[in-house]
Amino acid sequence: MSEKIILSVPAHLDYLAIVESFVELVGKHIPVQNKELLAQQLRFTVNEAFVNILQHTPRPPDGMVVIHFEFDPPTLYLRFPDRGKGLKIKDQYPPYSSEMVGDDYLILKTLGGELYGYIENPRTVKLWFKEVDTQLDKKQIIAQLKPGGMGLSIIVKFMDEVRFVKDEEEGHYLEIKKYLTGDQESGRNSDS
Repeated sequence: MSEKIILSVPAHLDYLAIVESFVELVGKHIPVQNKELLAQQLRFTVNEAFVNILQHTPRPPDGMVVIHFEFDPPTLYLRFPDRGKGLKIKDQYPPYSSEMVGDDYLILKTLGGELYGYIENPRTVKLWFKEVDTQLDKKQIIAQLKPGGMGLSIIVKFMDEVRFVKDEEEGHYLEIKKYLTGDQESGRNSDS
């Protein structure tokens, strides 16, 4: 049986601590082996998604950020609607051209790896993370780093599926899935 919670808070950074506390409470009530670890992963994930909405999307007309939680065992779903344009890939926002569908695109490089977007269809991008060999020249990696986007890397590493969706009726949203079976050490997104 599915359980749903919708959290609506003012679109202001002052409310971040309230959002984090709420999410940690939710995480501690989900029946998994390591509740503390799940609660921390959820806190970091929601923190990054909330801050991204505040920094990268127009302010909602009602001034509120809405976060949807749904627990349908064994999967936890998170959804963050926003008023943004979507993820820009190759100088294009969704809907992406049909030529882009089915391909992976490098979004950004981090010290731990590379964040990619796989265009599933013109309106959906699935994010995934590729671990990078630690023997690589760190100076070269640092020189290639771009500001912003690090939060997405954190989300992708902690969660199992992360997508940006542009829906004609619902608008744009970040959709996250966490499979709650076994340990919760990291998401299944990495290519390691």
